Amino acid sequence: MRSYYTSKDMRKYGDLSYESKYLLDPKFMTKQDLQQYYCYYNMSKSRSQFKKVVVVIFFLCIFSYLCMDYNLRTKLLRFRDGFDFMARIEDRYGGNLSRAYFIDTPGCRMPHFEVVDDTIAQFMFKPRPYECNKALLRASDTEPGVLHLNVDQTELYAFFSTREISKISCNYTIVTRVKDFKNNHTLVKNFQLAKVVRLPPDTEFLCLRCFNQHKPIYKDCHFFAVEKEPKKVIPRVSKSVPERENLNQSKGETPAHERVSVMILGLDSLSHLNFWRQMRRSAKFIRKNISHVEMWGYNKVGDNTYPNIVPLLTGLDDQELNLSCSPKIARAFDGCSFIWKRYQQHGYRTLFAEDVAKLSAFNYNLCGFKKQPTDYYLRPILMELEDTLAYKKELNMYLCLGTRRTPDVLLEYMRKMVPLMNRNLFFSIFWTVSMTHDFFNFPTLLDEALLDQLVQFQESGLLNRTVVMLLSDHGLRWGSFRRTYQGMMEERQPLMMFLYPPWMKKLYPEAISNLKANARRLSTPFDVHATMLDLLDLKNLEANQLQRRAIELEDPDIQLPRGISLFLPLPIERTCEQAGIAAHWCTCHHRQELQTTDPRVQRAARYLVRLINNRLKAKSQCRTLYLNAILQALIAAPHSKIVKNISTDYAVDITLRLQTKPGLGVFESTVRMTGYSTVLTGTISRLNLYGSQSYCLNDPALKMFCYCHR
Repeated sequence: MRSYYTSKDMRKYGDLSYESKYLLDPKFMTKQDLQQYYCYYNMSKSRSQFKKVVVVIFFLCIFSYLCMDYNLRTKLLRFRDGFDFMARIEDRYGGNLSRAYFIDTPGCRMPHFEVVDDTIAQFMFKPRPYECNKALLRASDTEPGVLHLNVDQTELYAFFSTREISKISCNYTIVTRVKDFKNNHTLVKNFQLAKVVRLPPDTEFLCLRCFNQHKPIYKDCHFFAVEKEPKKVIPRVSKSVPERENLNQSKGETPAHERVSVMILGLDSLSHLNFWRQMRRSAKFIRKNISHVEMWGYNKVGDNTYPNIVPLLTGLDDQELNLSCSPKIARAFDGCSFIWKRYQQHGYRTLFAEDVAKLSAFNYNLCGFKKQPTDYYLRPILMELEDTLAYKKELNMYLCLGTRRTPDVLLEYMRKMVPLMNRNLFFSIFWTVSMTHDFFNFPTLLDEALLDQLVQFQESGLLNRTVVMLLSDHGLRWGSFRRTYQGMMEERQPLMMFLYPPWMKKLYPEAISNLKANARRLSTPFDVHATMLDLLDLKNLEANQLQRRAIELEDPDIQLPRGISLFLPLPIERTCEQAGIAAHWCTCHHRQELQTTDPRVQRAARYLVRLINNRLKAKSQCRTLYLNAILQALIAAPHSKIVKNISTDYAVDITLRLQTKPGLGVFESTVRMTGYSTVLTGTISRLNLYGSQSYCLNDPALKMFCYCHR
């Protein structure tokens, strides 16, 4: 028996073979055996139950996040936002509060935000760089019609399965524009692939296909910067304005004719702070090497691209443009007074290029142009690339067009146009959408390419004869960052940087001094339009002219114009209303968070849902929406410096973020409330994607509200 206990004592408790043999026979187990076994058994059972509880809690959290559109982190971040940013603007802190504001004037106090802090870091990550297909040929940057072989012997075999270029034959099609939604294609004879291929030098756009023994191996589209004569227009220029001249000035010289080219370089959906956050190398290069002014008080005036680019290019808001040239009736924007027409009348060549075709500013749910609007127009080749060579789609955008990243198409075109822009006066618009439109962190993937382009501008001398307006239409309009208080403010504060030739400071010191002072004052796209009108004739920037016009702005009997040139001193008393900014988009207000149970909030929320349902009343295929939850409410009122001089009652604006059901749509809007009335200011924005919920409705204005019957 002793030997039995010795072998038994050497066993390992938990050995299932031992337990299965002796568990049902207690006479073979000592008291110690039983105690240790049941201790182990109870611990195992507790652990199993604990694991089940953890799994259930985990899946409940996932379900809550996905189905209820609510998460704790966002709530905590919003709670922190309330203390971190709002508390700084209270008067009780006293002293000089300028550091707490981008703008601190009697007419506007715009809260200051950090580029990066603990709250912002929650949303930041470095996206993975990506590449597109390998290009067999690349187009020359300087010689129109010339293509160069882009692969060596090893790459030729690795990507195209051949070792001899003599076996590859190609043909190309010349692409010409018919109208905005239609191109013409002219097939040209075949050619044999070589290290250098020379095509007709007057070819602007072409698409080519290559074959290895009749098997297709390559397809791509190319474009060139060809010399064109400016459009013939009836001049409306005074005799004092000189005729168009070539700009063959060496780098650093002051142009004798004192005329400058103007360029709008647009980065869609990019706030001023997110430019510094995501495109640091470009921002630092500008700050260290280029004469510039950053407009920290630049405020958007509409929801998306169209209502913000229209004031920039016409000086009108989108509703006024509809009345002035009726693009919906004419089914084209040809009759509208875009600023490039003014520059054409002054002898400038004009250019308009975007890196998207279907989602472009004047074609997405709009009618576009019948005639080509500018001398140089990239849209025809963008249509070909999007229709036949687009891939790698993320949300709304294709990230690759053929062998190029989508924004690189625009940058390549810009690079090829630089020699022409150095020789001639140009008014140009380059607008990129693809890399900045949908994602908070994707602009960092564009940083290096933009930096290279800025370096080329500087080294070529282009910046010595061109005023560049590096700007955006608005900040990011959706996503988790947009749901924070700072995200809401940044959406209304797009990028605006004014890059100017250094000689302008010497010739027009008062104009540049006013420009720098306006960096900390409220400004809008209407002001940028007025600034571009001044650049048509630089005599407008002379000191006596500016002083005379500044005196007119101070005249109390004259109504303050909506758009004021940035070369004039913007009035410090200027308010959002005077600048043409609806209360919903105005970032000057002193905002404070309200409890969602506040009676004013409840009243505003019911009004907003009722307003949405009224808009959908005629659409029987859409279900009636009900208020599901009020996610956030902010009250905005004029600052005490303004209201202390008001003897009558004034309205308050309540910005609401609410959720409706069915569909769990998240909407945001601003409601102006007085004691007896409630009205909507601005528009209603949807902050989450509606996907297929509105499949039954094609009206773009109502699609984001509709939840179709299933």
